[in-house]
Amino acid sequence: MNHDRLIRVTNRVAVFATFALFYWVFVFLIITAFDLKIFKEYMTQIFYLSLLSIFAILGGAIVLNVMSNLSKISTLLSEQRGNNAQIQKLSRTTLIAIALSFPLLCGLLFAGNTLSAEKKKNMLIAAAQTLISENQTELASLSDYEFSKEYVKKAEKTLAVIKKIDKYFPEVVLILPDDIDKKRVFLGFGTREYFYDKDEVVEKPKFIYSASHDERLYLDRAFSGQEKNYKFSYRQGNYELYFPVQINGKNMVLFFSDYQQYGKFGS
Repeated sequence: MNHDRLIRVTNRVAVFATFALFYWVFVFLIITAFDLKIFKEYMTQIFYLSLLSIFAILGGAIVLNVMSNLSKISTLLSEQRGNNAQIQKLSRTTLIAIALSFPLLCGLLFAGNTLSAEKKKNMLIAAAQTLISENQTELASLSDYEFSKEYVKKAEKTLAVIKKIDKYFPEVVLILPDDIDKKRVFLGFGTREYFYDKDEVVEKPKFIYSASHDERLYLDRAFSGQEKNYKFSYRQGNYELYFPVQINGKNMVLFFSDYQQYGKFGS
């Protein structure tokens, strides 16, 4: 058995496995810390399985290396001294390359996250435009808004049908402005899919659409006619799109959302 060759091979395998471990932990920490959405499958399961594989390779390489070194007791100090200069030069170059690779890898991860969100945004916008153009009659029936039990039932039924048409819209909400005790609020319809009892009291507070301060400002501008553009946002796997539309001279805002527990790249 050529112990010298076995030692060299196991050394290289151990080094590569160690670098792979460092890089993979770095990637996982960056993705987790900044909530990047890149990979298609379950990130946690992939991470643990990858760690197990890397540790198995690293452990096997170390065992073989130790056994080979124990079998070879003699060393050639003169040859080691002659090769010291070259080894140090290669080590310096390697360390510089490794140091530069981390910010490069970090940049690639952020670029992948941005591309993933941009692709999802384009899909949502295209699907929203198609959905609105194909459901003008249904939306027109909802444009004449007056809060009542009949309107709520009609809105819930119409939106329940619409949101099942496109797979990118697991949730579609119709947002309209209203007042409760002289306080301006936004009501959302389409989040409840059930039949109302004849004696059930339908009240506005049950349909209040909760939104952040920035979202409320956007909705105020949209309903006043000052805002015609859509509003897209994404965070923690939630992709959300506010899409203003004018039907029969009345402003409405459709809210589309798509949630993915694990971000997808190219999905």
